[in-house]
Amino acid sequence: MSLVQQMIYQDTKRQLLAGGLLSLISLVFFMGIVTFIPGSFIISIVYFAVFAITGIGLLKTGYDDLQKSKTTLDLEQDRTQEVLDRVPARMYMGQKPIKSFQAGLFDMDGESYGEIHEQMQWKHKLFTMFTALFSYDQLRPAGFTFTNQDGESLYRIEKKGGFKWRGYIQHKDGAYVAYTKDTKNKTTGKRITRYIESDQCRWSAEGDEFIGHFTVKDSKGEVWAVIKRGAIPTEAADRFERMPGYLIEWKIRDDIPSSLLAFLFLLHSRER
Repeated sequence: MSLVQQMIYQDTKRQLLAGGLLSLISLVFFMGIVTFIPGSFIISIVYFAVFAITGIGLLKTGYDDLQKSKTTLDLEQDRTQEVLDRVPARMYMGQKPIKSFQAGLFDMDGESYGEIHEQMQWKHKLFTMFTALFSYDQLRPAGFTFTNQDGESLYRIEKKGGFKWRGYIQHKDGAYVAYTKDTKNKTTGKRITRYIESDQCRWSAEGDEFIGHFTVKDSKGEVWAVIKRGAIPTEAADRFERMPGYLIEWKIRDDIPSSLLAFLFLLHSRER
């Protein structure tokens, strides 16, 4: 088994376990629906939907990943050369209102510098919206297409679900080029999320999970950006106050690699 196959097989077990547990919990609330207990009927419907939809999504993705782990998978070199020539000092990466499956990177005037769109499993638009509203985003798995300013597809971003998070980056042709690994700084207790290509860390984000402030560095330890979850830029508060996401303060503003943007979007998908 290659490294990618081993990790996806581990994700399979975690997602199937979490999906099974959430599905069982949904049955408890289903009993509240069928018995029509006064005062808890509406609550039972809402929680049944949340646990059932999230659980079924985890079971389906777990099964799909089980099949995927049986195929030949390995990391390939990322040959994407595209960069953003220059970015503003402050930007915002946020989820569009009501659309949990779409997020963008914006300057303070609202101009988009790239987006991710979730690849929804359901083709019917109404059911897609229902799934997005009645599911626990931090636990459910998701796959996104990352497109640049011109709408060209560059990467596929995979967020594995369950009680332990992991992300993968695929090139647009389907080849796996990177994955994430979480550790903790033993001295400070801060979380470190590393973006690993082959056997080397290309990017890392270190910070306080509770506060949601992270410093993003390259493999040499040079700081590229500081991201702050839930921080609304005062100069564009009206535009972004209803858009959950990150304020990005760039320390390096020229020649921003696409892989770094993919990493930031992957971090955003984790916290959404």
